[in-house]
Amino acid sequence: MTRQEVIEKVREMVSYARSLCPDIEFSPEDAGRSDPQFLYQVLAEAIKAGATTLNIPDTVGYTTPDEYAKLIAGIIQNTPGIEKCIVSTHCHNDLGLATANTLAGLQAGARQAEVSVNGIGERAGNAALEEVVMAIHTRPHFYNMTTGIDTTQIARVSKLVSNYTGISVQPNKAIVG
Repeated sequence: MTRQEVIEKVREMVSYARSLCPDIEFSPEDAGRSDPQFLYQVLAEAIKAGATTLNIPDTVGYTTPDEYAKLIAGIIQNTPGIEKCIVSTHCHNDLGLATANTLAGLQAGARQAEVSVNGIGERAGNAALEEVVMAIHTRPHFYNMTTGIDTTQIARVSKLVSNYTGISVQPNKAIVG
């Protein structure tokens, strides 16, 4: 697609989704490797069309924490209408940086983290809920945010997910191992 075709498709699809429900999450595939100026433009069009959450995926787990934080900060600083939306992180763990990238994105201003129990997900997985939550819980003055998650239930949920998926947790896995 040309850039103009992308913008038109974003307008069309987000508008259509908005006609069906009031809470629309828009995800620009592979945002971590996108041209930032074009990304800001696409996100602004998604907002105008009715997006309420902007999910910023590091689709192939390529970015470093510093790069991801700059991406989130740039989006917040340069996207018209951003104050109408929640910015969300969505980090993959291909280079083992999903949790670090998620935390960096939150520090840069994202207010939603898309995570998974035990870090399960395609390829190398996604940011691990237990790692993100416990980092924030253990270092509240550093992160200056809370999650509202009952941390006493994390190990139990991890075991439940492991039992149902058949995916064992390695014994030395952070938090739940």
